[in-house]
Amino acid sequence: MAPAIVHFLVGASILLVVATPLAARYGVRALWPLWLVVVGGLWGLFPDVHHITPVYQAELYALHNSPWADLFAFHYTLDRPFVRARYVESVFLSILLFLASVTVFSIAGATQPTIDSVEATEPAVRS
Repeated sequence: MAPAIVHFLVGASILLVVATPLAARYGVRALWPLWLVVVGGLWGLFPDVHHITPVYQAELYALHNSPWADLFAFHYTLDRPFVRARYVESVFLSILLFLASVTVFSIAGATQPTIDSVEATEPAVRS
């Protein structure tokens, strides 16, 4: 099983990469990327919820150990023995992936003015 930080960072990275075209097209406020990281990280960790939930533990454990868990940021694949055997490498590579996705997202968001700044510069419509 991969460490929780790997699942969190891979989920956050995937969501940031998916949101990059939106950032490039519309621009984003500074708070949105932080929420994308949190939501993406929790999305990647969801199959591990069977460790803390008081209900449906057997069903959630079955989801965790099935290929369907790959819908949550490749969770099943990251829990395979070949990743488990490379603990330090998986953490290091997930940090690199996260840094790369943050960099790409930031560059894409910096190329356009933010939605708030565009709205502030448009003249008000009078009725």
